[in-house]
Amino acid sequence: MKIRHDITVTLGGIISLGLLLTFGLALWPVTIRVDHDWLKPLALLVASALYLGGVGLLFRFLHRVTPRTSKWLAWGLWGIFLLVQVWVATTWVAAPRADLYFVHQQALNLLDGSHHWNAYFYTYPNNVNFTLLLSGILQLGRWLVGSESGVWLNVVQFAWLDLGLLAIWHQLRRHNPARANLFMVLIMTAVPFYAYALNTYSDTAVIPLALLAIAAFRHLQRATTWEQITVRSIVLSLLLVAAYLIKANFIVLLIAAVITLWVRPNQSPHPGFTRSLLTLVLLATLVVGGGLAKKTARANGYVTDPNQALPAMSWVAMSWNPATYGQYHLDNVAQIRQQPTQATKQATAKADLTTYLHEMGPSGIANHLFKKTRLFLANGTFDSFQINRAYDRAPNWYRQHRATSDWFLAIWCQLSYLALLLVNLGWGIQQIRRYHLTSAYLLGGLFFIGLACFHVIFWEAEERYALPIFFLLIAGTAAGYRQPLNILRYSERSSWLPLGMALAFTGILGLAAWQNTNLMVHSNSEPVSVVSQSEGHYYQNHHLRLNTRQSLTQPFTAPLPFDQFTIGTGKRLTGQLTLTNAQGKVVWQSRGKTTTFDQTIPLQAPGTYRLTVTNRGSHTIALQTAPATYPLLPQAIQHHPHEYLSFEVKQRSVAPVLSNGKFWLLFGAMWLSGLLVIDRFYWYRRRI
Repeated sequence: MKIRHDITVTLGGIISLGLLLTFGLALWPVTIRVDHDWLKPLALLVASALYLGGVGLLFRFLHRVTPRTSKWLAWGLWGIFLLVQVWVATTWVAAPRADLYFVHQQALNLLDGSHHWNAYFYTYPNNVNFTLLLSGILQLGRWLVGSESGVWLNVVQFAWLDLGLLAIWHQLRRHNPARANLFMVLIMTAVPFYAYALNTYSDTAVIPLALLAIAAFRHLQRATTWEQITVRSIVLSLLLVAAYLIKANFIVLLIAAVITLWVRPNQSPHPGFTRSLLTLVLLATLVVGGGLAKKTARANGYVTDPNQALPAMSWVAMSWNPATYGQYHLDNVAQIRQQPTQATKQATAKADLTTYLHEMGPSGIANHLFKKTRLFLANGTFDSFQINRAYDRAPNWYRQHRATSDWFLAIWCQLSYLALLLVNLGWGIQQIRRYHLTSAYLLGGLFFIGLACFHVIFWEAEERYALPIFFLLIAGTAAGYRQPLNILRYSERSSWLPLGMALAFTGILGLAAWQNTNLMVHSNSEPVSVVSQSEGHYYQNHHLRLNTRQSLTQPFTAPLPFDQFTIGTGKRLTGQLTLTNAQGKVVWQSRGKTTTFDQTIPLQAPGTYRLTVTNRGSHTIALQTAPATYPLLPQAIQHHPHEYLSFEVKQRSVAPVLSNGKFWLLFGAMWLSGLLVIDRFYWYRRRI
């Protein structure tokens, strides 16, 4: 028993160290995958402290309301939350791109009775199970609402995420309704939740399974009869294996669940029976589930091809390319794909890994591990602003001001991330001091450490893979928030403390504002994306060929004014580009015998247009296109009903990251919020 206790506390210490490291990294977010400048660390720290102060005041209020008021408040919060979700789901519809394009198109093919699989799935078999699941969801949409995409998918994804959140909310409410309501407020203001609910991919599908598994684990810990133990072991095993089959990195959640079960006590009269039964049921479910998944895939026409698939070693080697931060690298993948057999792919990947490690040496390896850790853990956006690059539907105000909107939202993500990390760190240290860790904290913490080790040491590292950590941090903050009572007690003896805190806060915030004045001067030349159809660049190399004097016309609708467009990669051609409006009038035409596919034109008003490419040369030209049986754009290429040109229409935008007004509005709001938090913490002294 003592050994288990010592192991538990040791693991708690490792989790706390991991949270402390993550907090330090989050003060310096990486910029390689974002198109804006972050606030300086001091400003982020001050803003996160304000966020934390707001959480404290909110928790005081929620803890003081009567049980009856708390119940009505819970219903009100859920009602507002659902209304916000409906608004987001019907206002924004993301355009499937890259992996999502292949998954979505294949699911539609299966739905229409075609069992031919795109070659993409032989290279990336990890997406087969999710594609089969998506096909079933699309079929359900056809039956229920007569639609299989767009808003329907958004509604399904929000509802599925809500199911996982409801499980955690219910667990919190059993112990403390105020903490359940705090959880609701935190999740309502969580930007990554909404971003990923609009993203039809495995990330969205697997998160609720993890949350349900954590809730099921707690139920299993409380089981006292063999019937309860058996049923709950089966339910937990199904949830864990389902998560693993959809996203393989969730193998670490299975391992974390088994470790937590074996080191933490449970309420069964025979604890060993619970531990042994779950372990056996989990192994059996893993074997049976894997077999059923393969059988279902074969029944739908998919048969694995080891000579086309990327071996595991290729992912490991790619993540150790010193030229990157450990993220996905298309050149590495292309090199492996060119090898004809599984053996040569494996040998090439192993040779690449050996070369990388030899070139880096011990110091280079340490530096590369640090870079991968930063990429994986430093950004509280969790890639929210890159996963959905284009939208089939979005408000015009958001399209026009997306750069500024995303900047403010990203800053909000980062400061909330810092605050959540700090609360969970404090909760963990408090539990270690008491020499007692809750099972939920240990399970979530081991999952966090396991996921970080999996991606930082072995696999590809990208922000989105860390998304489960975000939901765990919110749940941990709601469950473990404690008030800083020592400060409050001292404030009762010193009337000068609030004034001193206010003056110190003003000085620190003034320094932070001075450090960030470059935001008002540094020009951000990121153009506004008006229309984007970027398929044709990733994995596939599909083209439409134009012979001499042949033309291709792509209709499009521009919701905003525009003055730039790029076709494909923007190369030169011997030919002519013509832009006509809805009335058939030519509003712009290229001059000369040769032209580029990257053009700046006079500013055009919003409306419907047709972009025509005409081959004036003596050689055939190839234009990048994407085949699809669903609308990648409102209209396909004329005379090619299921073909879409790869192009982007933009509006030039050269301006500072923030205008003077927005900059001082931001820091002015922080100053007033800080004074309010200090004032309320001083006068609102009653303890909970």
